[in-house]
Amino acid sequence: MTTRGFALTLVTMIAAAAPAGAQAPVAPDLFLHSVPAGQPTGQTLPLSLADAVKRGLDQNLGVILEQTRVDASGGRHLRDLADLLPHVSGGLRDSDQVVNLAAFGFTGFPGIPQIIGPFGVFDARLFASAPLYDASALGTLRESRALERAETSTYRNVRELVVLAVGSAYLAAVADAVRVDSAKAEVATAEMLARLADDQRTAGVVAGIDVLRQQVQLEAVRARLITVQNDFEKQKLKLARAIGLPPGQAFDLSDRPAYTPAAPIDLETAIAQAYASRDDLRSAEARVQAAEAARQAARGGAYPSVHVDADYGALGSSVSTAERTYTVAAGVRMPIFDGGTTRGKVQQADADLRARQAELDDLRADIRADVTAALLDLHATDASVHVADNARTLAREQLQQAEDRFRAGVTNTIELAEAQETDVLATERYISSVYAHTLAKASLARALGQLEEQFLKLVGGQQ
Repeated sequence: MTTRGFALTLVTMIAAAAPAGAQAPVAPDLFLHSVPAGQPTGQTLPLSLADAVKRGLDQNLGVILEQTRVDASGGRHLRDLADLLPHVSGGLRDSDQVVNLAAFGFTGFPGIPQIIGPFGVFDARLFASAPLYDASALGTLRESRALERAETSTYRNVRELVVLAVGSAYLAAVADAVRVDSAKAEVATAEMLARLADDQRTAGVVAGIDVLRQQVQLEAVRARLITVQNDFEKQKLKLARAIGLPPGQAFDLSDRPAYTPAAPIDLETAIAQAYASRDDLRSAEARVQAAEAARQAARGGAYPSVHVDADYGALGSSVSTAERTYTVAAGVRMPIFDGGTTRGKVQQADADLRARQAELDDLRADIRADVTAALLDLHATDASVHVADNARTLAREQLQQAEDRFRAGVTNTIELAEAQETDVLATERYISSVYAHTLAKASLARALGQLEEQFLKLVGGQQ
């Protein structure tokens, strides 16, 4: 698999793994953005893989936005909980009143004046109201509690996706750095061979066309060096944006993870680990529970509810004459006809539950497919590294033999240029295969739901 193809696979996997359901999903490109923190130091910062991952988890935009959703779901839970708790308020009123009894129908009574007052009324009082039983509110509380669990699991899942995005950006930059080193070595080799060709022409061993051909080869590898250096700097910019480095902060990659074979793992064991560890699965399960609770809340709209209301305070014509008074009342509210509102809510909740259950079933199948594909990629890239390493060794031997033959004057620079090109291609294939194998290990850890804990150990970064 090529580096570009593997990068496309990574983006597709992140998009597929973004949380679904009754929430705004985190877009994959958010994982490549961040909120910059601090000011540039003016010095070159040594950046390890562990530092990059930590900065990403702190500053990446995907993590920050998902944290706000967790906070919002916690706020909804508190709000729904408040609907089942007593509400207490207080009031203080001191007034002078004049009352017209005729306005209340008291007229024609001998000896009773029509206008009474002015007189004072002082009332200081605490009011309390609490539901004793409300099926709809209980169901709504269970729904919000489940949604809060879902958002918390989604947050942990997003952290894994950020580790994958940041880690792959760092590894891509490392691969580009290796390409730069390789291109510099190729330039040095081409310069040496160009001097050798010029010496051979001076000695009358080769024709001028051979010197020209080697000069063209030298310019080609110099152009490649410019290209890979440009790609390296752009990849560092992507990495800096993903982890929230201050704009303009110079940094070097202090880790160069090397190829290490992955430990063997059985497919069924890996699938069982994924089912036990994947936070997106926990999130989907919590959303099913939330949908079930929402259906209970909708059905609770047809049930009676019991509430108690009370007040306690002091009432009198003035503060000095106020006496303690209170009221306690319990009431039953029974819906009789709501025009089909409850039936409509139940139908809507049933449909939402079926959707959440279908998403959960689909995700279980996706997890099995993810683990299977990750293992296939791991085995394929491991084999590719061995093949690419052998091809690179043969290409270097071929280049050495071509150089020896050219020195002996038994060949021209055509064979030499072809050997150089073969060496360049073989080196690029080896770099790409090592990068793809490292990402395959990270992708397997992601498929197992263990990436945040295992990433550095898997790829070989400094702890």
